[in-house]
Amino acid sequence: MLFRSPNCYGHEERTARKAHKCCECHGTIQPGELYHYHHGVWDGRAANYKVCVDCEALRAECDRDVHYDEERTPFEGLYESVDALWPNELFARFVEIKRRRGATVPERMALRAAASNAADQTPAAQEKTT
Repeated sequence: MLFRSPNCYGHEERTARKAHKCCECHGTIQPGELYHYHHGVWDGRAANYKVCVDCEALRAECDRDVHYDEERTPFEGLYESVDALWPNELFARFVEIKRRRGATVPERMALRAAASNAADQTPAAQEKTT
């Protein structure tokens, strides 16, 4: 998925007055909770995206070493980014965010996240972190 730079763009950090759905994890943003509201015009069409703070942080981590806007994770594209990136811990974190926010986790995603967590618990993986 290619990120396209918007013709105009705005970003606000808001407090939810009602329940919203995160465009990334499809989980619930609860009333009273902070979320990120992105809005702009892409390819001549206005759009807005509500992103929970967990997904916003994960997106920032995915894009940490990205130098060009065209390579950044597009809105509604976080799953594809964590699916393609290594280490697997990012994928496992995305699945945990979905669970915590009440979104449906497909069985194949749950199995892959479990396998990622098991791989992270091997003695060789633990030695790398020490």
